[in-house]
Amino acid sequence: MDNQRLEELEAKLEIYKRTLTEIYERYTQKLEELSLVRRVGDALRTTMTVESLASALMATVAHEVVADRLALILKDIDDSPVMHIRAAYWADREEFKFYPEGLGLVWSISSLGPGYREVDLTKPVTIDEAAPGTDPLGQPDEFPRTLLFAPFLVRGRFLGSLVLSRPSTQPFSPENEHMLSIMADQASAALSNVQLFDELNRINNRLIASEKRARESSDYLERLLETANDAILTLDGQGQVTYSNRKAGQWGWTKEELLGREFRGFLEDDPRLSDWPAHSPPPVDSILEATLLTIQGERRTVLISTSSVGLDDLGRDHSWMIMVSDLTERRHLERQLLHSEKLASIGLLAAGVAHEVGNPLSAISGYAQILEAGVDNEAERLEYLTAILNQTGRIQKILRELLDYSRPSRGLLETLDLAEHLPKIIGMLENQRVISRLRVVYESGFKTPHLVTLDRDHLAQVVVIIAMNSAQAMEEQTDPEPVFTLNLARDGGFVLMTLSDNGPGMSQEIRNRVFDPFFTTKGPGQGTGLGLAICQRIVDSYHGRLELKTSPGAGSSFAIYWPEGRF
Repeated sequence: MDNQRLEELEAKLEIYKRTLTEIYERYTQKLEELSLVRRVGDALRTTMTVESLASALMATVAHEVVADRLALILKDIDDSPVMHIRAAYWADREEFKFYPEGLGLVWSISSLGPGYREVDLTKPVTIDEAAPGTDPLGQPDEFPRTLLFAPFLVRGRFLGSLVLSRPSTQPFSPENEHMLSIMADQASAALSNVQLFDELNRINNRLIASEKRARESSDYLERLLETANDAILTLDGQGQVTYSNRKAGQWGWTKEELLGREFRGFLEDDPRLSDWPAHSPPPVDSILEATLLTIQGERRTVLISTSSVGLDDLGRDHSWMIMVSDLTERRHLERQLLHSEKLASIGLLAAGVAHEVGNPLSAISGYAQILEAGVDNEAERLEYLTAILNQTGRIQKILRELLDYSRPSRGLLETLDLAEHLPKIIGMLENQRVISRLRVVYESGFKTPHLVTLDRDHLAQVVVIIAMNSAQAMEEQTDPEPVFTLNLARDGGFVLMTLSDNGPGMSQEIRNRVFDPFFTTKGPGQGTGLGLAICQRIVDSYHGRLELKTSPGAGSSFAIYWPEGRF
């Protein structure tokens, strides 16, 4: 009985010893794990960047787990499955390299790339017989290798993996896997924090760079606005000035004096501004011509371009920009230019005038000599006197028409009937040598009135310039007979005046430049190259349209659309 009791006690003692040994081994293991955690924690405590974390972690891992090569493979910060090698460590020579933009080798979460089988890198993985070729570091190796992957996971989110590599003759043990898993778990939180810090730092740098670019753009735009040749202003919903550039001071106000004032109040009332009532913003995307009164009371002709530049929360316009060009000096120069071109045309008419006046003067001289010699027959004497008076009237008519045309335009708008006035203008030219060779044809449109509101001098100038150009183009033409054709028609609120010839026409190259100022195909001293440019400017000033149809050998046709007028 005592022996049996003794055996039972010895068995219980053996169980106690084994249990105590297991407890001690587990304690030792936990102690080692805690020590490992502490060492890893100490190594990573001061890391502030991915580079410093990778350097400290890989050196610690290489000290704890034997491996000749290590790699840190990190996933892109977004949801992309692509991963890049960001750091490498060669344990045999304790060499560390960091790749800020990633090594050229690109990985996928579900694949190790060519030469390796498909694996899930979001879980711990050991590959004992990786295929020969290129290892995870991109290093060539002719022998198979053992690879050990330890994923970085934070709250189920996969960040990347730490890869250890050594020859397949030295496989990793379960203890190695366990230690690496502990170190990866310890490093995951630090890596997440560092990546977040890096991302915040990159965002901050981008914001700083963006603010710098925005500030530079703002300064550049402000310089552009301040040095612009035109006045630029912004208006609010009541049409009051909220910004003006320096050029707006040309009318006598400072920028500060303009702020808060209604810009519409600086403009004279004009039918052209009917869409812009007082105490309201300007019409959007419009071009308006108006008269502006300066602080000294001077009247200036301005061209105003408007646009919307801001929307409120409901998508409605609430800020407008206007660009104001002062046309006063330009219009003065245009008037001078128009008058200069008119005088240049008179020079061409002068030769014909001299010839035309010379013929009646010769007749007058002959009749006067006969009368001076004495004429006994009273009826014959009266016949000679009548002939002299007729020739004198002819000279007076020619000179009067020439003087009327040569006077500077007073800019008076009249409602004219083109069917009545065009023949008068052509009649002034028909007796001139260069024009007299043309057969002038009036088509059916002249049978009814065609009303336009124009300055009659401007109308005459356009017709004379085009007619003289056609006559000069056909000066040597005999076959076919030179013909200058005029026609009138109505076209959707416009009176269409067509002036055509059957001359040599123009090439496409000349056609493209014919309205350019100072472009001429005439020889030196024979033309200024301003005639057709001035014609287009005149037509444009009445909101009309000037079109040219021409081709080599097919003549030229000028179609002028004048806004229709009313008596």
